[in-house]
Amino acid sequence: MRKALIAYNNDSGIVLHDFFESCADEAKQICLDNKVDYTAACPPNMNEQIVCDAMSAHQICVIAGHGDSDGIYNELGKSVVSCGTTNYNFNGKGFYSVACSSAQNLYPHLKSLGLLFFVGYNDTFRVKGDTEPFVNSAMAGLKSFLSGDDAKTAKEKMLDEYDAQIAALDEESWEAKFLVHNKESLVFNSDNNLVFTDLK
Repeated sequence: MRKALIAYNNDSGIVLHDFFESCADEAKQICLDNKVDYTAACPPNMNEQIVCDAMSAHQICVIAGHGDSDGIYNELGKSVVSCGTTNYNFNGKGFYSVACSSAQNLYPHLKSLGLLFFVGYNDTFRVKGDTEPFVNSAMAGLKSFLSGDDAKTAKEKMLDEYDAQIAALDEESWEAKFLVHNKESLVFNSDNNLVFTDLK
């Protein structure tokens, strides 16, 4: 059985906790729709030991939280997945992140350990106003990939969703500008023909 690990920072004391939880809710629904088992990890159980260890039994890690170029952190500011955590369990796996700048240093590090599928951003991930367009855009690639599409198709559908959400807004609004920024910062890297069932 294919399994996804969904880690998200919904601690009420952090900025955007509701957005991160909405992304996780969408990821859970995508898993249910595609008969993919999932394990959820959120505070106080969003930490390196639980997330990195659990990847031995999961094919993809979906993570929504605050991050920087070197990693993604929990509500205590501790590394969940970073260049300094023990990441050997990501060999042959997928990593789908909604976090700032994870494509800069974290992605090359995970790739050097054998990561096969990566989605993330090489700059700040911005959210403003109604979060629904941001959730729909950010999770569109996962929705496609878990449904059985190959990575090339999933990337195309994700970019199309960004375009559709941007087109539905006033192009001068901050929401539209932030969505454009996120789209331009998107890093979606994998072998074009890779499908979810190829992950270990």
